Amino acid sequence: MIRVALLPGDGVGAEVLDGPTRLLQRLAADGAVEVTGPWPVGARAAAATGDVLPEETLAACDAADALLLGAVGEDPRVPAEVCPRPEVALHRLRERYDLRVSVRGIPFPDGRELTVVRNLAGGSYGGADDRLFRPDGSEAADVLRLTRERVAEVVHLACDELERRGGGRLVSVDKANLYATGRLWRQVATEVTRERGVAVEHRYVDRAAYELGAGAEVPDVLVTEGLLGDVLSDLAAGRAGSPALCGSASVHPGEPVRGRCAGLFEPAHGSAPRRALRDQVDPLGGFLALAALLRHFPATRELGERVRAAVDTVLRSGPWTYDLAPEGIPPASTTAVADAVLAAFDAGDAATAPGAVVEEPDVRVPADVLGTWTVDVLEAVGVRPAHARDVAHVLGYADLSGIDSHGIARLPAYVGAIGNGVIAVDGEPSVHSDGGAVALVDGHDLLGHPVTTLAFDEAVQRARRYGVGWVDVRRSSHHGASGSYVYDAARLGLVGLAATNTGPIVAPTGAARPYLGTNPLALGMPVAGEEPMVFDMATSAVAGGKFEIALRLGKPVPPGWGVDAEGRPTTDPAAVYPGRGALLPLGSDRERSSHKGYGLGLLVELLTAVLAGGPTGPGVGNLTFRSGARPPRTSHLVVVLDPARLGDPAAISSGAARLLAGLRALAPVDPDLPVRTPGQRAAAERALRRAHGIPLDAETHRALQALAGQLGRPLGAARG
Repeated sequence: MIRVALLPGDGVGAEVLDGPTRLLQRLAADGAVEVTGPWPVGARAAAATGDVLPEETLAACDAADALLLGAVGEDPRVPAEVCPRPEVALHRLRERYDLRVSVRGIPFPDGRELTVVRNLAGGSYGGADDRLFRPDGSEAADVLRLTRERVAEVVHLACDELERRGGGRLVSVDKANLYATGRLWRQVATEVTRERGVAVEHRYVDRAAYELGAGAEVPDVLVTEGLLGDVLSDLAAGRAGSPALCGSASVHPGEPVRGRCAGLFEPAHGSAPRRALRDQVDPLGGFLALAALLRHFPATRELGERVRAAVDTVLRSGPWTYDLAPEGIPPASTTAVADAVLAAFDAGDAATAPGAVVEEPDVRVPADVLGTWTVDVLEAVGVRPAHARDVAHVLGYADLSGIDSHGIARLPAYVGAIGNGVIAVDGEPSVHSDGGAVALVDGHDLLGHPVTTLAFDEAVQRARRYGVGWVDVRRSSHHGASGSYVYDAARLGLVGLAATNTGPIVAPTGAARPYLGTNPLALGMPVAGEEPMVFDMATSAVAGGKFEIALRLGKPVPPGWGVDAEGRPTTDPAAVYPGRGALLPLGSDRERSSHKGYGLGLLVELLTAVLAGGPTGPGVGNLTFRSGARPPRTSHLVVVLDPARLGDPAAISSGAARLLAGLRALAPVDPDLPVRTPGQRAAAERALRRAHGIPLDAETHRALQALAGQLGRPLGAARG
């Protein structure tokens, strides 16, 4: 069990560590960690004891595996003359434990994380012998001195970080066109990465700064000399949205040199004295520091990933403090944001609680790797880049949300349909409208994802102008998980409704043969303080993709899902799917009100195909199986409502939050099965899968690898 010493420190330090401390104390109560402190350090320690690092603090640090520091620096409660240089405490701790390497992690809004690895000893961080300042102020000099060993250990640690993440881009930054130390850095970085079998990209520091500032793709790991890394990590945090978005670790490569201490972990924003004691600073840096601490030790790595995923959830969905709050959204307090991170952590815990069925997949692939590869594959078969990105976005939502039937597993079918002419790749969807709140989009037999994305954009524009936007779609194809579109609407502060008809695989109540599709219906709504609520349901007993999964895994399906070709109930998925028997409507049989599921499926057919002028029932083609090569001619509906037309949007989203909280607070019949609300499981799954990658069953992985080989587009960065 690891022991953590808490050092809140100065200024905002105690505030940013309040949430992480509460979480650590809970983990300690569960026996996962041991926590000591808080221990005095910095200006406040000097004011109380006369020393920025009292003996009791040093003893606690010696006995700890890791130190979690809030900040040292100016503090409004301590006059400057009492402690003119509180940062000496940090320098002494680094020297005491020989913490020679800095590792800073910066999260970006798209779910990626940039890790900056740099030296904290040598180079620009040399000792007193490398400094010259003449008393008369006539001259000053700093000697920048590096050794091969010092550079190599930093680059090795960067390679370790890349390996921990399952691969990605490594960029080494130097100034080899000016400094001798830069030439040494580039030479050693090349040698070490060649030895480790890691691809490396070299950048001059000015080019690296330009790319970070100009919006170029962010690498996974950036390794560089100390001062350059200090500047570039702050620049990256600024691009990510706030200087608070930087969890910093100072570590010693190898075994501890004194006591047990292996590293010091802290947010990189300093003590921020002007913001202190106001409950307004961003606590995410403290949680990021805690995530880095827990990830550093094998015994707690899983907990660290969950903390990191919880921070991602709050970054995406709020609440946000003043530095991150979008224009027009009141900033939340430090405490409120910390509470939201803790709630997101608990949601991740619920997904792996007793009673949850977790099957370890054969392979996991990072979501961003799958997204990039999806675009690459579709472009290789002639899909326009913008359309390919729309497909990747919707598939990525499904994969992250645990809707495996509608994620990357669909890609081979899309490519096959493009190859045989069922889905077109040339042209653009067109909009027909008189300029009012209602429009019709013609998809021209293109991929359904870009077609529905256009319909979504049109509906949003109309909702902003008229209060509501209603857009029907005809001549489209499978558009993926309908929840993706309403989730995007809710993240804009709007209410979204999406529906689509599909090929006939569902038998209406009383019939033995299929006539309607699964005809899904989805609703998305903003909820204060958490992810949007997304209710996404098939109007059949289950989605057709559930049969595809059962067939891939060789497992039976539950009773009530489908009937065979004679209309007899069966648990054999092969007797039902594809096209052999029929799925049943929601409710499964008359006694369980299947007529209501049948009615909902008919409602979707009317609101999509009939209103859009598209084919209905057996006239609709099916993506995964059909007789003959004809376009599916699917119809969709996207409706977007601006809640501001009905009242205060903040009050409406808060009302939704209260309603959902009340439902979740209900006493469950089974303590292991708490009452949940729509989308709660998917939100927790997104946090976990962003941290651990997308799970692929063996059959799906083989199909994707076959597609990769067929097109010459390798699928990389998979983890077994």
